[in-house]
Amino acid sequence: MSARTALAVCSAVLAAALAPAHGQQPGATAETAAPMEEVLVEGRHEGPRLWTVRRGAHTLWILGTLTPLPKKMVWQPDAVQEVLRHTQEVVPAWPSYGIGANPITALRVYIEWRRVQKPPDNLPLSQVLTPPLYARVRALEARYDPGDRKLEQMRPMLAARQLAARVFDAAGLAQKNEVQQTVLRLAREQGVRIRQDKLKIEDPVDVLKDVNATPLAGEIACLEAVVTVLETDIEPMQARARAWALGDVDALRALPHAEDRTACVAAVSGSDRVRKLIARAEDNWLIAVEDSLARNAGTLAVQSVDRLLGEHGALATLRARGYSVEGP
Repeated sequence: MSARTALAVCSAVLAAALAPAHGQQPGATAETAAPMEEVLVEGRHEGPRLWTVRRGAHTLWILGTLTPLPKKMVWQPDAVQEVLRHTQEVVPAWPSYGIGANPITALRVYIEWRRVQKPPDNLPLSQVLTPPLYARVRALEARYDPGDRKLEQMRPMLAARQLAARVFDAAGLAQKNEVQQTVLRLAREQGVRIRQDKLKIEDPVDVLKDVNATPLAGEIACLEAVVTVLETDIEPMQARARAWALGDVDALRALPHAEDRTACVAAVSGSDRVRKLIARAEDNWLIAVEDSLARNAGTLAVQSVDRLLGEHGALATLRARGYSVEGP
């Protein structure tokens, strides 16, 4: 079994934590929204220019990525290919996860994962949501996923992820981020080392038990936040996807981003164990890039624009630690 199974539900919830609601009040429904139009960014695009971090003769290039991106966009990695000629190591955005090779642990993880997918007390959404929120969920389901009744039997935080996937697809947005995979493929082709640190999960079964014990109120808050976003904020998300493709970092800075995505993150990270695991995964990237920058003349790193920008983002942290940071 893949070790990533142990954190799959955490990733699902984090992916569902879209952005804060703006504009329309939460009581509004998708039935009153304007017809959905796909984001149109066709053809080949390079995305934003790379940030450059320096200390002495050592250089770190950072490619900021974004999810979702336009479905019809083809990423043109010319700048990355040029940087790889001067790079000794590539650092991906996230570490890999490990739970050990014990087959008994793997079986226990699988069993617990199956439990996590079941709704609390096996109750359908209609019985755990308030009538107004359930009506909003049904309106989105009827509009973007007609005929599929699987949502009714999902726990609220996984229903949030399913709804988001359907609406993103209708909006011309792709959730799967292929940019990093392309970078890693190019690095392998050019013989550049990939530093894929492994974050060992010492207690994967307990992690899943903690997620399964997420208070129902937190899950419902997560679902409501996502529903509000899907009703009101798809256009800003399309604008961010378009801005990334066109390399417009000023627009990316101005538009809402992941620092405001709190409800779903709060729901899944109520457990101290899960919260520490997420923090370790985030901290490991900064540790890895600083170490690689100190050892190599050239390093290329990949990271989400959401985690790079802002007064508490990784770029601000690197500046505060005395590095020279230049970028778009």
